[in-house]
Amino acid sequence: MKIKSNDLLETIRDENFAPETFKVTSTKLKKDPKGALKSVFGYLQTALKETAVVEADVAIRKDVVLKFQTNIINLPFNYPNKIEQLTEVDTDYDVNLYAIFEAEEINASHLRIDLMGSVDNFLAGDADVYQNIADWVILQFEKLETKKEK
Repeated sequence: MKIKSNDLLETIRDENFAPETFKVTSTKLKKDPKGALKSVFGYLQTALKETAVVEADVAIRKDVVLKFQTNIINLPFNYPNKIEQLTEVDTDYDVNLYAIFEAEEINASHLRIDLMGSVDNFLAGDADVYQNIADWVILQFEKLETKKEK
């Protein structure tokens, strides 16, 4: 799947996408990330058949949120000006799936974003993408627990 930078930016700036919100406990995420995120994955699979700009928000605790966003660059939707500066407006880019972990204790910026895989691979059911997500989620919780212990 590809999208022009200017099409992505227009969609983000006009807020012409509807984030879907899910509630999942940290206990379930730590125990079985793939199972806990099954409904999120289903939503993403369905939504990505209709549009390239998708967001799923997973409320874990009041102070911890996990998001999945599609994008052409490793930045959250909150930074359209940065995305514009770092991309060419009329260029087609591959659409990728990014995971974003927002928690005060995760790091100095309170945000961690990483590439999970291409949208094409995610839609094809590539086991590596799903495993990347599961491993990444567990790692973020390990980081949180390490910070709390200090």
